Amino acid sequence: MTKKSEIILSILFVAFVFIFGILFVVLPDISFSESENRILAQMPKASLKTVFDGSFESDFESYVTDQFPFRDFWVRSNTIVSMSVLNKKDINGVYIGDDGYLLEKFENIDTNRLNNQIEALIKFDGWNDTPISFAIVPTSVSIYKEKLPAFAPAETVTDSEVLSNQKDYIDRFYSSLPETVNTIDLYSVLTSHKDEYIYYRTDHHWTTLAAFYAYEEICKEFGIESSDISEFDQIAVSDSFYGTFYSKGNFPVAPDTITRFDHKFPVSYTLSSDGGEIRDTFYADEFLDKKDKYAYFMSGNPAHMTVNTEAGTGKTLVVVKDSYTHCLLPFFVPHFDTIHMIDPRYINQNMTDFIAPLEPDQILIIYNAKTLSDDVNFTKFGYTPRNNVTE
Repeated sequence: MTKKSEIILSILFVAFVFIFGILFVVLPDISFSESENRILAQMPKASLKTVFDGSFESDFESYVTDQFPFRDFWVRSNTIVSMSVLNKKDINGVYIGDDGYLLEKFENIDTNRLNNQIEALIKFDGWNDTPISFAIVPTSVSIYKEKLPAFAPAETVTDSEVLSNQKDYIDRFYSSLPETVNTIDLYSVLTSHKDEYIYYRTDHHWTTLAAFYAYEEICKEFGIESSDISEFDQIAVSDSFYGTFYSKGNFPVAPDTITRFDHKFPVSYTLSSDGGEIRDTFYADEFLDKKDKYAYFMSGNPAHMTVNTEAGTGKTLVVVKDSYTHCLLPFFVPHFDTIHMIDPRYINQNMTDFIAPLEPDQILIIYNAKTLSDDVNFTKFGYTPRNNVTE
């Protein structure tokens, strides 16, 4: 490199540092990243304690990283370079697959947690007389293995054994349960519809279409007749949805479309949460203008939501769930007078004591495989009820 080139590079470097230093001071701090869907670090307060114990320096580094000018641009640029030039296998556990799909790793299965979850569900079944149906929903990486890049690992490794895919994980869970727990095979259902738009490309959830196909299969298990897909108007409410996978790296992919299914012969209903709010719709339009557009369904994660309908069936359904259920639940309105939706993360007691007073005719437990494999709240199903202290 010539002396002149070195001088030019030095000038450009100093100019870069100077300009971005000015921008860093002048531009206002951003409290929330829409693209990453998270709160950004703010300027930490310095004190003798935080300076000497190193926490201020660490917090300040996070602040600079989060508030760097044009952060979204740099994050996306880093993703593109890492994937194309450096041939990095994944970004924060997410692969760029074929057809614009982002696919999340499914790995590091904790077999002790799995065994504890199985034991908890067996206990819950033994303490309840209500019919229990259990469904594990595969995530997109399992249904769309062929879309994974060539370098993606083919197996999921645990400490003591190899679970080659989510199907093995689901089968292991199902086969360990007593026959009194009715397991629902949604893996086969979704595989049969894999050529349709059943998973968001940029998010970890399934689409409302996938939820409909699951609803049909669940109805078979319940012994009730499901509505036909022709009985619904499918309404696209957003075509600019960038979900949780996208937020992990600002990937250069197209947005998703969110669709709502409206029954052509609707049954009236009201929703109420434990906080006392009463609404007459499952949907929250205000979230369509925000990053977390999936919150359009149920407007978040209520601990306990009650749906009172005019179905006239005299039946009550309890659904213990993760967020996959938010676009599924509306399909059951014509079939039950009362539906209780429960999120164990926010319930600080055992599930038997919480559910028993609701007097359900049917209990549905439904989780996606990724959430379930990581979940530490599922063992609440096995806590000893107050009215039955014997193990």
